[in-house]
Amino acid sequence: MRYKLFIIASFLFQISFAQEQIGLQELKAGDFLFEDLGGGDLSNAIKKVTPHYNGHYFSHVGMLTSYNGKLVVMEAYDNVADTVSISAFINRSKETIYVGRLDRKYKSEVNNASELVKNYRGIKYDEKYLPDSNQIYCAELIYYVFKEVNHQKDFFKMQPMTFKDPETHELFPGWINYYQKYFQMDVPEGKLGINPGLLINDKRLSVYRLK
Repeated sequence: MRYKLFIIASFLFQISFAQEQIGLQELKAGDFLFEDLGGGDLSNAIKKVTPHYNGHYFSHVGMLTSYNGKLVVMEAYDNVADTVSISAFINRSKETIYVGRLDRKYKSEVNNASELVKNYRGIKYDEKYLPDSNQIYCAELIYYVFKEVNHQKDFFKMQPMTFKDPETHELFPGWINYYQKYFQMDVPEGKLGINPGLLINDKRLSVYRLK
């Protein structure tokens, strides 16, 4: 009897595991791609103060859209918001890519957002990570495009940002140096913002591992 229960439990686990995966050919416009860009003091600091998903931390997110007849990733990355091939996006990270897909009830918003997001091409990357600027960072791109399709009402929610080490409750030295060196300003502790960790944990998303 125990053996049969073990077999059934194993079978159910395998089904659940399989359902958590998705192949490249199953991706579609409107999906979010989450990745961990790896090392660096600032990258590690970002991951340390943002939510994880099942123990996995993400420092970057992009959104799939159709551009010139191809499915590509629209992202705010490096110096500017622009499209990039799916393969180029994936190959940046050594970690597993995760896919977020909004529930079917939001099909209209997803379709509109996947078209409108292309209008953000060419916007400069927001290196200060501040809200309401003429620049934009990765999760902010998704925040603003969905706010636009939602008649300028929040679809996703921003939260007060923290740049403090959760263990010491002190500002990360890397962030202090970053803001002083490049912008001659204080760390914007408590300002509203959004990050990949907040997005991937939104209850309206189904999340899959990319095969």
